[in-house]
Amino acid sequence: DEMFSFKYSPGKLRGNQYKSTMTKEELEEEQRVQREQLAAIFRLMKEKSDTFGEMSEGDMKEQLRLYDI
Repeated sequence: DEMFSFKYSPGKLRGNQYKSTMTKEELEEEQRVQREQLAAIFRLMKEKSDTFGEMSEGDMKEQLRLYDI
């Protein structure tokens, strides 16, 4: 029987677990990139409202809370 290591593997952590493995600077950079990506997604959804339907920023924030973002 082989022993399996359960140490950090990129892409394997869930939710907020990854935050405990990052430095303060890495966490700040991650949050900055995340904000930029979410802003780009929101802009796209507004531009393509015929595809995505009307969604306010509040609606989007409520949806993101479901995914712990």
